[in-house]
Amino acid sequence: MTARIVDAHLDMAMNVLAGRDYSLTANEIREREGGRSGCMVTLRELERGNVAVAFGTLFTGAYDYDDDGNGLYREPPDESACKQLDVYRRWEDAGDVRIIRTRSDLADHLAAWETDRKLGIVVLIEGGDCIESPGELGWWFDAGVRVIGPAWSQTRYCGGTRRPGGLSAAGRELVAGMRDLGIVLDFSHIAEQSFWDAIDAGPGRVIASHSNAREIVPGDRQLTDDMIRAIGERDGVVGLVLYNGFLTREWEAWMVAGALTRSARENHICLEHVRAQAEHVADLIGWEHVGIGSDFDGGLGVDETPVEIDSSADLARIADVVPAEARAGVLGENWLRLLSEALP
Repeated sequence: MTARIVDAHLDMAMNVLAGRDYSLTANEIREREGGRSGCMVTLRELERGNVAVAFGTLFTGAYDYDDDGNGLYREPPDESACKQLDVYRRWEDAGDVRIIRTRSDLADHLAAWETDRKLGIVVLIEGGDCIESPGELGWWFDAGVRVIGPAWSQTRYCGGTRRPGGLSAAGRELVAGMRDLGIVLDFSHIAEQSFWDAIDAGPGRVIASHSNAREIVPGDRQLTDDMIRAIGERDGVVGLVLYNGFLTREWEAWMVAGALTRSARENHICLEHVRAQAEHVADLIGWEHVGIGSDFDGGLGVDETPVEIDSSADLARIADVVPAEARAGVLGENWLRLLSEALP
């Protein structure tokens, strides 16, 4: 049977709203965009790569903060998230994808995928400010959201990347409400204090959709070993990001040296760097808790990605740096197991 690949973090709707035509190939889009960082993801690339399921984000990250720490947005976060949700709904209405809302949806999708290779989408909120209050969780759940990452940087609920801090009172209420509804809590981007506050608050199922190990690449965007262990102890999965800067500190060293235009093909960042991250996480919590969360096209592109990976069609190559007995799990089965347990 063809390996069923799952990518737990793709900002697809955001890129469509920015003008990308996901009916094209990645190379066709690169030709159109010229100087922009090379496209990695389209529906055609995902089909070519046997990606059965992707977590499609509703991304709402602040571009700056005012003196009181409130996020500044180019449009209201709830409006932005709803526009992105409409992208996935239009694809579903057109018969191009299936949105996965329940365990039954997942089973039906995987059976149909063996024949038609249509993408299944699990909707994930990245940046909780689109949820104006925890009382709105029911609305978002009914709209199809099944995973929420309350942080990107700081939000009304928690601290985040480059903006440390703990959960707010609303953040604790959000965690409790997600647990009660069965919405998976995504710890990617969350500040370390907020992480432990959320653990203390008693979450339901937890994951890190797209995070790597801080032990290898320092910085608050990555997970400490203790954070990784806490996710594993709760039967979560850590999705490995395939951005060079989160795989090895060599990338930052080249940037500091002024090699900003040097591509991965010149710098030789490769799947061996993915191996190091994967083995580190697996040594802490086991291969059954390791997956893929590529974050392709999350403001980055082909030049910032390991040399062997040209687009989403190449995700299966990660199997080359994973033990044979763990390959199916890392490529997708670990995420599918979690979804089969966590979805309503």
